[in-house]
This record gives sequence, structure tokens and C-alpha cells, in this order.
Amino acid sequence: MKKLVAALASAMLVTTVFAQTAAPATDATKAQLKANSESQEAQATANKKKAEAHSDAVKAQASANEDKASAQSDADKKAAKVAKATTPAEASDARGDAAKAQTKANKKKHDAQVKADKKKHDAAEDANVAQAKADKQKVEAQNDANKTAADAKIDAAKKQ
Repeated sequence: MKKLVAALASAMLVTTVFAQTAAPATDATKAQLKANSESQEAQATANKKKAEAHSDAVKAQASANEDKASAQSDADKKAAKVAKATTPAEASDARGDAAKAQTKANKKKHDAQVKADKKKHDAAEDANVAQAKADKQKVEAQNDANKTAADAKIDAAKKQ
């Protein structure tokens, strides 16, 4: 009988100790899972913003390329008039117009590329900011999980 009582008491003691240590571990595990989830969400948000920024940069470059092609086409049309000129005066006027058109086209192409480059720079900056925010959120989430785990260990130690 004494052995049975001792065995039951021992089993209850083990169960009690296990219950005391299992609960804090569960809280710590939950906190770590939450931190992992928050980290994944933060990274997903950053990745989405990076993709949007990249898309904006690609669109800006495509638009610049169209503007550049259009400007060059206009200049080429003016230059073609030189070949069609029938008199030296017409040829001279056509060359002047072609030179002006080419200068204008070069300025338009330069301006379009500068605009595209600025959009690319802004997009890269946005992507960097999004990643930095995600990294900060990850660190904060992990810190919260670490604090919860430490608190759980303290509580467990106090109960022993």
C-alpha cells in the first residue's frame, strides 16, 4: 500500500512539474510562432513593395524609350526632307530644320531618360525603405518572442 501511495505521489509530482514547465514553454512557442508569422508578413509586404517599385521602374523606362523613339522619328522626318529638296535654298532650309529637330529630339530623349532614371532611383529607394521596415518588424517580433520565452523561464523557476 505504501508503495502504491508513493508511486501515485511520485506520478502526481511529475505531472505537476511537467504542467508547470509545459505551460510556459507553450507560451514561448506561441510567441515564437507569432514572431515567425509577423516576420513572414513583413517580408511579404516588403517583397510586394519591391515588385511594385520594379514594375514602376520598368514602366518609366518603357515610357522614356517611347518618348525617345518618337522624338527621333520626328527628327528623321525632317532630315528626310533634305533629300527631297530640289533647290539649294530648299536643301539649306531642310538641313536647318533637320538640325533643329535633331537638337530638339536629343533634348527630349535626354529629358525622358532623366525622368526614367529618377523614377528608377525613387523605386529603388522605396524598395530599400520597405525592406528596412520589414527588417525592423522582424527584429521587434523576435524581441517580443524572446521576452515571452524569458518571462516563461522566470515563471517556471519561481514555481519550482
